[in-house]
Amino acid sequence: MSDVSRQINWRRSVYVIVMCALAGHAWAANDEFATVDGERITAQEYRLAVQSGIKKRFYHGTIPEDKLRQFREEVGQQLVDRVLLVKEAARRNVRADARVVEAQLHEYQSRLKKNDKHIVTTEMQAGLRHFLEEENQMQQLERIIKTVTAPEEPVVMAYYRQHPELFTTPERIHASIILLKVDPAAGAAAWNAAQQEAQQIVTRLRKGAGFAELARIHSGDESASKGGDLGFIHAGMLAEPAQQALSKLQSAQISEPVMLLQGVAVLRLEEREAPKLNEFKTVAARARELWQRNRAQTAWREFIEGLRKRADIHINTTLYRDT
Repeated sequence: MSDVSRQINWRRSVYVIVMCALAGHAWAANDEFATVDGERITAQEYRLAVQSGIKKRFYHGTIPEDKLRQFREEVGQQLVDRVLLVKEAARRNVRADARVVEAQLHEYQSRLKKNDKHIVTTEMQAGLRHFLEEENQMQQLERIIKTVTAPEEPVVMAYYRQHPELFTTPERIHASIILLKVDPAAGAAAWNAAQQEAQQIVTRLRKGAGFAELARIHSGDESASKGGDLGFIHAGMLAEPAQQALSKLQSAQISEPVMLLQGVAVLRLEEREAPKLNEFKTVAARARELWQRNRAQTAWREFIEGLRKRADIHINTTLYRDT
């Protein structure tokens, strides 16, 4: 291992020790998780990353073993990729932004100083600084790789034609509602009374009573002042029971009473608009943006895969089962 690699490993170890202290962990520092082109990743670093990640992703309940194993492998791959990216950034002479690093270092130091149990030593500061410099270098490298030249119009047009679902306005419905509000905590008697009143309203509507007039009189929805008119809405904007009831209606038809969390509703479908593919000229800018975003993500993925293929990587996979 080169002197530079030894220095990087030492600084990373300092960072891990600091983070372990903050997290209240103390693991053996000499265990090994992986080597990447001769550079060592300790089991201590891997375990800390797993424990930290679990708190963020699985914040409640028991974690299924298959998902936990998958997550451990994901964390391991991220640590390996980090080494690869830092090495590539150094090879390309990508330098960290000192102002950004100093601001982040100050934030970390403030967190450490708030905890009276931990003394911020010079070594800790050096380890944190180096870690933050690497983070910044990787971010800059990612921006470089993801920089994609704006495509010509024929390319954008081809993308538009290949992905019509991205440029199609989904179905919209124009609906009206009469909502008889019921306190969710009310007993069965209150809900039964509301349902009976809603059924009476349905009967009156089907005999020719005006929906808007009854909505202004009976509805507790904010749309009551507009005769219950909800305007045009997309799928998913209403509660599922209301959405299902409207899906069965034709224009001007009235639903049976529908039980909702807020009470009992009577719905009317005013109009249904079919999905519509927008003309290219109206979505050209968005199509160009989506093409660039997709191309950037593809470029980054292929870049990472290339780094992995060219590297000499050895992983202690037993830690995927026990961290």
